[in-house]
Amino acid sequence: MLSRTVLVLALTSTCALASPQQTPAPDRAALKQSCTGDYLTYCGNFPPDGPEVQACFKQNKAKLSQPCQAAIAGYMKAQRRS
Repeated sequence: MLSRTVLVLALTSTCALASPQQTPAPDRAALKQSCTGDYLTYCGNFPPDGPEVQACFKQNKAKLSQPCQAAIAGYMKAQRRS
């Protein structure tokens, strides 16, 4: 299941996610890099931090690119380990 956190991380600017002293975690960078195109293709008419994006990604889950699906899975796995 895609959580709101995953979508926000995938769709918002890395700068907005990290303080100026922090470097974004590799999983966050992978989400942004791998899912930005999917966001623009399927959900770009919604604000990146809006609740509609979560519903849009869920609705289009089967259509998401393999790199995006893999990045989401990797991010979720990393979150479970934390």
